[in-house]
Amino acid sequence: MSDKKALLLVTHVPIRNGPRGLQIDDQTAEGIAQWCRHFDRVTYYGIADPSGAAATSSSWVDTADRFAGRADIIALPRAYRVGAMLREYGRVRKTLREAVAQHEHLCFTFGGIIGDWPALAAREAIRQDRRYGAWIDRVEVPIIRNRMAGASQGRRLAAAIAAPLGEHYTRHLIRHSAVALLQGGDTFQHYARWASAPHCTYDTHTRIHDRIDAATVSAKQARLVAGEPLRIVYAGRAAPMKGTGDWLDTLALLHAQQIPFRATWIGDGPDLATMRGRVASARLTGLVDLPGFEGDRDILLDRMRQSDMLLFCHKTPESARCLIEALVSGCPLVGYRSAYAYGLVATHGGGAFTPLDDPNALAVQVAELHRDRAGFARLIGDAAASGRLYDEDGVYAHRAELMRRA
Repeated sequence: MSDKKALLLVTHVPIRNGPRGLQIDDQTAEGIAQWCRHFDRVTYYGIADPSGAAATSSSWVDTADRFAGRADIIALPRAYRVGAMLREYGRVRKTLREAVAQHEHLCFTFGGIIGDWPALAAREAIRQDRRYGAWIDRVEVPIIRNRMAGASQGRRLAAAIAAPLGEHYTRHLIRHSAVALLQGGDTFQHYARWASAPHCTYDTHTRIHDRIDAATVSAKQARLVAGEPLRIVYAGRAAPMKGTGDWLDTLALLHAQQIPFRATWIGDGPDLATMRGRVASARLTGLVDLPGFEGDRDILLDRMRQSDMLLFCHKTPESARCLIEALVSGCPLVGYRSAYAYGLVATHGGGAFTPLDDPNALAVQVAELHRDRAGFARLIGDAAASGRLYDEDGVYAHRAELMRRA
């Protein structure tokens, strides 16, 4: 092999063409820069996004000259339909076969069957008797079911057939992996049984200097104890799997109880227009702000530092980074219970969770926090303590060490 410290990553991350060449989203760029700290060379394969469909909720950055010549960014063809995959299969397989042979360390993220080039890379690694890492960041089947809820009968039928096949395929590839990096508690609980060396990992791009300071924690606690209106925030895509309807239902219930609050959902997506309509019809105008996408993470973190809770209604088992960002900002997690959310605060606290799909229970929980301001203030301190467990350098060093075992 040409480079004994070379890392090959094959993913489903979108890559697009920009004025100066290929572009990736800013958080992926930060991740690749981290891999360059731990490996002599990194080759990163993603999926071409010629339509720009992935652009609405991302801040795109140029890859040219970004990684000091230590990382190669390559776009594989988008082939999430059978015909497209068949047309591209032979060429992509040859490309990945050669890439697997040329790198010492291998890691692949899986996401289904059709157009799943990372899975094809894993199969090539198996054929070459190579060790590889499997990096899984969510449980795909319930996410597919949620996405298909409003689809046509034909699409639902196709998904009902493809989803279990994809799950079986993913388990097969995890079984053959040397190490499985399973992101968050939900993913770990679901897939650990199939892996020979499973590890629960986390992902964040916050740094140590992003942590909320003691003075800001104290000021937030004092404001809360003084009885000021609750400051509620969420940051993420306005999409069905995020529970946009439940989020607004919860706020409407709080408003009906005359609990004072100001709430902001930062992010765009397919549900944003509907959310704005509902805010107007539910007479929440002036109480709920829906500003859309914000690409400056410093602004997002500052909003969380100034907020009393991250209110979330996630419908599917995912490992959303905004929960870690909230803890780093001393912003308690208040939302639907999941192994991921619970695991983040298991050591120091900082969360209050209710059953899935129950806005009434979530509204009751927020109302209880409103009435117990002293206890709520302690929850803010606990959240800040939990946030100190997570920083970009630490989580990437952990994953790099696991990858080196593969």
